[in-house]
Amino acid sequence: MLRGLRSRVLVVGVAAATVCLMGAGVGIADTPNSDPAGDATGGSPDITRVAASNDATGVITFRITTVAPLIDSANMGVELDTDSNPATGAAGAEYTLIGGTAGAGLLKWNGAGFVNAPARSLTMTRSGNVVVFKINRSDIGRPFRLGFDVFTVNYDAADAYLGEDDAPDGGAYTYTLALKQCGNGRDDDGDGTVDGKDLGCSSPADNLERDDPVSLKASKAVVVPAKPKAGNVVVVGAAVIRLQTGAGITSGVVKCSVRVGTEALAASGKVGSGVANCKFTLPTASTGKMVRGTITVTVKGHPIKVPFAFRVT
Repeated sequence: MLRGLRSRVLVVGVAAATVCLMGAGVGIADTPNSDPAGDATGGSPDITRVAASNDATGVITFRITTVAPLIDSANMGVELDTDSNPATGAAGAEYTLIGGTAGAGLLKWNGAGFVNAPARSLTMTRSGNVVVFKINRSDIGRPFRLGFDVFTVNYDAADAYLGEDDAPDGGAYTYTLALKQCGNGRDDDGDGTVDGKDLGCSSPADNLERDDPVSLKASKAVVVPAKPKAGNVVVVGAAVIRLQTGAGITSGVVKCSVRVGTEALAASGKVGSGVANCKFTLPTASTGKMVRGTITVTVKGHPIKVPFAFRVT
């Protein structure tokens, strides 16, 4: 084990419930591991199977099967290396889920020993020879990958150590969480927002961050200089905000359509500081003529058009 708790642990936290687990849903990325029977010592419950899984909200489940049900004189624990660093914690373990027939709790390594830690999401259920621990990753440092082992320890009436079983018998299991885009702690669409803060996320079970709702509002176009002259460079711009955020756009594709009379003019477009701009040069023979055009800016596939018109002075 990473660091087995061989002394009797006072279990605090939730009550251990006996419930029927038949038909329980299997979490995503279910990973089963076996452990040989017959290797437990001192009457400790003999572990034969350990399965790890998680759901879309980040609840991690450890389903532990023993030859016989958990007994009153024994503890069962799951030691967790949550940072994938064997040099930290207690021989790698930062947390331990610990339980018995009277209840369950979470222990956290404080540099000198394991101490009780809050874990609002922790549950432990028992049915026959199966024990199930569930805990949300938010209560154990939000890991994406775990090293873990499972142990049982048996004690006599004076709480003296009698024996144990470890799974695996050496080293540790590993488990990588399978999380949806809106619950994985990453900026999958590169827009600077993550998970619940991303406008494309409806819930942690949503697997697409990039489908943000986009509604745009633009100001009237402004011509610079205000009195453009033939032969000079002109910039026409419109402030564009995204209604979902109330902020000016920071990116987008700008297309410009500009005509002097029937003559089309070449123009370049860009977004800067929340403004969509079109830049072009007026013909030298355009004095007194009308210039008409549109600025079309597209953000995440959603366009908005701003018309403009002015007379060349």
